[in-house]
Amino acid sequence: MDRQLLQEIKKQNVRPVYFFYGSETFLIEETVEWMRNQLMPGEDQFGNVTTLDLEEVPVQILVQEAETPPFFGDRRLIIGKNAGFLSTAKKRGGVDHKPETLLSYLEQPLASNVVILVAPSDQLDKRKKVVKALEKQAYTMKFEPLKGSELLHWLQKRLKQMGVDIEKEALRELVQLAGTDLRLLYQECVKLATFVGKGGTVTPSVVSELVPRTLEHDVFKLTDSIARRKIDEAFSIWYDLLYQREEPVRILALITRQFRLMLQVKILARQGMSEKEMASHLKVHPYPVKLALRQSAAFSEEALRSLLARAIAADQEMKSGKIDKVLAVERLLLQVNIPA
Repeated sequence: MDRQLLQEIKKQNVRPVYFFYGSETFLIEETVEWMRNQLMPGEDQFGNVTTLDLEEVPVQILVQEAETPPFFGDRRLIIGKNAGFLSTAKKRGGVDHKPETLLSYLEQPLASNVVILVAPSDQLDKRKKVVKALEKQAYTMKFEPLKGSELLHWLQKRLKQMGVDIEKEALRELVQLAGTDLRLLYQECVKLATFVGKGGTVTPSVVSELVPRTLEHDVFKLTDSIARRKIDEAFSIWYDLLYQREEPVRILALITRQFRLMLQVKILARQGMSEKEMASHLKVHPYPVKLALRQSAAFSEEALRSLLARAIAADQEMKSGKIDKVLAVERLLLQVNIPA
């Protein structure tokens, strides 16, 4: 939670319009829910809280709600979800938004009401006047995916709120197994906290026992086996994935993504970039960068280019029906023993 926003709301220094955008929708939803509880405590007996999905209704309806004073009480809260018309994303549905109505409202918002607009996208359409006006006149916050120590701190804090501690190694194990999706991580935190109980401590063994491996984690293990030239081990993981009914097309897509990341970090390392700079440049979490760097050390740049090209070719052959899906991946695994 943004500290400034936290302090302002707690002191009842409330702005008339808030604009939240970004790809980290879990944090946005939590922030909106927290604001709702702070600004409109108790039951909404008089209909003073209105939530609109702007993929289904035009923004001018939201403006009409914002211009309507509260019937009872001191305040109305109007929440506009999915304001994709403010981003560069392609329009969904046939909703005819008239942004000029919002632009007009921003010039003289109703003091008794609070409007929260949410655009679940990183890319705002800054060519639009209404976007420029929102950034200037509304309390604007961008919610980006948490990375590195920030993500680990968030997890530690969540578990603390649930009454449990977690060891540092267990934190890393949790991220490695479950990934960086906050919604999924929160669910895993609830499960871990329930298991160890109030006052308990989450250890690496507890995480390993309770948190299911993601497909991404298994594919990382597979590519790690490839990097160590342990082809038998790679095939063992591959057969395990098939037994779990994982789709070969998806597995190959993740293998290709890992080969591409390995090549990218190898090139960037040659250019003198640090791990942190690579993560920022590639827009990925620092941990996968660290792992890809370790894996890429087993290959020359030329070998990685060849592996990536073969993976892309296998994908094209698979999708065009020229080769059986399972055979395409197995042939690729047999081709990795090339000189580094």
